[in-house]
Order: sequence, then structure tokens, then C-alpha cells
Amino acid sequence: MSRTILAGFVALALAACGGKKAPPTPRPELIETVQVLGERVCACETDKECVRAIRDEWDAQKADLMNNGLTGEQKAAFDAELLHVRACGDAAGLTFWMPPQPQE
Repeated sequence: MSRTILAGFVALALAACGGKKAPPTPRPELIETVQVLGERVCACETDKECVRAIRDEWDAQKADLMNNGLTGEQKAAFDAELLHVRACGDAAGLTFWMPPQPQE
């Protein structure tokens, strides 16, 4: 294999490994998804089993929801809905855990 081709492969490998990961595409529709979850959790009031079923749904899609790509006002709206979910879960004695989010 010629040195030119080998150098090209090395450069390509370094570029693929060394680049920053692109931020996720913003998905504002997830604000409504979290809002609906919050309404359902709050409707359970203090019924722990009702909330547990919704938390199981949340846990199944948590990584996707948290990787929403939102910024600015949309992120603030998402975070407000998320606080609503968590507050109603806490009222029933169940916590909705979130993975740590990178700082902007």
C-alpha cells in the first residue's frame, strides 16, 4: 500500500475520532410529549401504582426525551413541563430521575 493511501486512511480515522459530536436536532414536539405525561401523572394524584405505570413509560423513553436538542425558550418550556412531571410524581411518592445534562 502506498504511503499516500495509508496517510489518507490515517487522516480519515483521526477526523472521525477527533471531531466533536454534533448536537441533536431540536425536536420541539417533545415539549407536548412531556406535557401529556405530566397531565397523566398529576391525574393519578397520590395513587403510587398509577404513577409507577407512567414512570415505567418515562423510563423506557427517557434517553430519547432528554436528547431533545432544544435551546432557549423551547428548552425553558420543556424544563417547565419536566418540573411539572417531577412534582406530581413526588406528590405520589415516586421520583422521576433524569440523567445529568451537559452544560450549555
